[in-house]
Amino acid sequence: MRSFDGQSSGIYSRVRPTYPAELYYWLSQQVSTPGTVWDAACGTGQASIDLAAYFDQVEASDISESQIAEATPHRKVNYSVFPSEKTEYPDNHFDAVCIGHALHWFDLDLFWQEVRRVLKPGGLFVCWGYNWFTLGEPEDVVIKEHVLPLLSAYWPVKSRLLWNQYQDISFPFEVIEVPEFDLYCNWSVSQTMDFIRSWTAAQLRIQDEGDDFLVEADQKLRSVWSDPSHKKQVTLPFFVRAGRMK
Repeated sequence: MRSFDGQSSGIYSRVRPTYPAELYYWLSQQVSTPGTVWDAACGTGQASIDLAAYFDQVEASDISESQIAEATPHRKVNYSVFPSEKTEYPDNHFDAVCIGHALHWFDLDLFWQEVRRVLKPGGLFVCWGYNWFTLGEPEDVVIKEHVLPLLSAYWPVKSRLLWNQYQDISFPFEVIEVPEFDLYCNWSVSQTMDFIRSWTAAQLRIQDEGDDFLVEADQKLRSVWSDPSHKKQVTLPFFVRAGRMK
């Protein structure tokens, strides 16, 4: 599981995109009772707050104390610190279990056991994520040529599960069809660079060699950005997988 310190948690909270509103509405329509949902590996609560609009109670957990410390409070969200593979939740407790952009970090054998324990019979399991982003041809070329080669040695092996949209993961659930959802953001140059800085590989390289490579990339990105004072629409390829407890 990826770990966070206070600084990286703050960056993560500030720059990671929120997920499509349509996702949460669709999710709420797939459960017989919108009672209690578990947002596993909730990070700083990006999904937890939105889930609270549709569920009576949200249990949100993360292994990182610094992530939970940055989480947004909400009267219907209860934040806890512990690993998703071993929780303190009761048996058959949740109507739905959700994981946003984090399933690839888990010990899946242990996690599936825990999901089976805490999810009600017929309960819903949903996970989602995004595996890249696009800005426009000149900006994408800068990132491809001046950022990605410097990070190639730092990506954890588990990141490949995310890149392949979790197709390499065997789900112990009755898989259900999911509609397509679009994920867009409007970012400035600074927001784009902060997003890149939040990547696991970027954080690992910074620990080893400092962030000079990001400073140089920022300069090159600004040189091709049509107007550095304006924001551009960013497209993030978004995917969702879902199933029911058999």
